[in-house]
Amino acid sequence: MSKQEQVRVGNFIEQYLQIRKEIVLIIFLIDIRHNPTENDKLMYDYIINKSGNYPCIIIANKADKIAPTKVDARVIELQNILNPLKDLPFLPFSAVKKNYCEDVWNEIEKYI
Repeated sequence: MSKQEQVRVGNFIEQYLQIRKEIVLIIFLIDIRHNPTENDKLMYDYIINKSGNYPCIIIANKADKIAPTKVDARVIELQNILNPLKDLPFLPFSAVKKNYCEDVWNEIEKYI
């Protein structure tokens, strides 16, 4: 994404979060297979510091792409990178195989 597009998307997100009063939760998706990119880190910082203090959960998607025995450790590793205070839920998820769906929905239902 170009710098110009990043600014445009950032402005859109900021306006959306200010206008939409129905928002009760921000769900931030990251790829479990990769460390967060600089854009991921910028978005995370924006959500935490400038989003109006909405609750947030982080979903580590594509959990079906790594060995099941490595999922929990990878989620902890990603949390240590983005949220070392561990004050936000980090949950694995697989849209393809529907793994971990129940945990994710249980967390979402706390806010609706």
